[in-house]
Amino acid sequence: MYLQILIVIFSFISINQFVFAEEPIPTTYSEEVDKIIYDGKWTFTREWKESSLNSWSFNDGTKLVLRTAHDGNYIYVFVDHLSDVFKDKGTDRAIVCFGDPSHNKIANENDYCFLVTLGDNSPIILQGGSHVAVSGNFKKISDTRFMGVGAMSDNADRYTPVPHASYEFKIPLELIGRNNEYSFYLSVYDFHRNVANTWPRDIILENNFVIPSPIYWGTFYSPDSSLPEFHLLYFVFFVPFLMIVILRMQRWQKLVNFN
Repeated sequence: MYLQILIVIFSFISINQFVFAEEPIPTTYSEEVDKIIYDGKWTFTREWKESSLNSWSFNDGTKLVLRTAHDGNYIYVFVDHLSDVFKDKGTDRAIVCFGDPSHNKIANENDYCFLVTLGDNSPIILQGGSHVAVSGNFKKISDTRFMGVGAMSDNADRYTPVPHASYEFKIPLELIGRNNEYSFYLSVYDFHRNVANTWPRDIILENNFVIPSPIYWGTFYSPDSSLPEFHLLYFVFFVPFLMIVILRMQRWQKLVNFN
């Protein structure tokens, strides 16, 4: 009995150590995201410059760059798969997932995954909460506000001019919810090598097409707490405006009373 309890405890500890082994991914507020051209690649030199940067090298030689930003209404994601130099249109792909920060074991209605395929202008949205376990408890939904495109990034790319697969995402905050922290998962699939690389790294997938349980996802967060609906930048403009209105109302009331 005691041995079984110890096994459960150590299993729980090892899972949580695995989940939080990666450093959380920070994002940033940007006023330059309106300049992004949604063609699936790094189109001009400064296109994604004002965004947070994370980059990884994998044991198999894969190099991956992630750029993220938000403007209070959308989260913007650029996945630069530097090592995928073969143009496998319709088969190469990238998936990004945002979900419940509690890292629930089974995907629920607060967990969303966004799938973009190279050369395909019909991105897919998956939402948790399905009772179908074989699909990872995800179901397909639609939201016209979401944009996702995959293409071959080339000369304008900040990291290499060699053509390679890259993916752009524009994800509405109204869909995934406004939070300072999300659970987060990223996967890129290289059809030529038949290999899927993930973040968090070293997740063992049952196959290259499965989305792992949110308990294995990492963390995505806003260091300046600017993701919720009423963040600091709104107060910078709203509070002075409110004070002006109050002062004018008081002045008007004094004039009425005087007359």
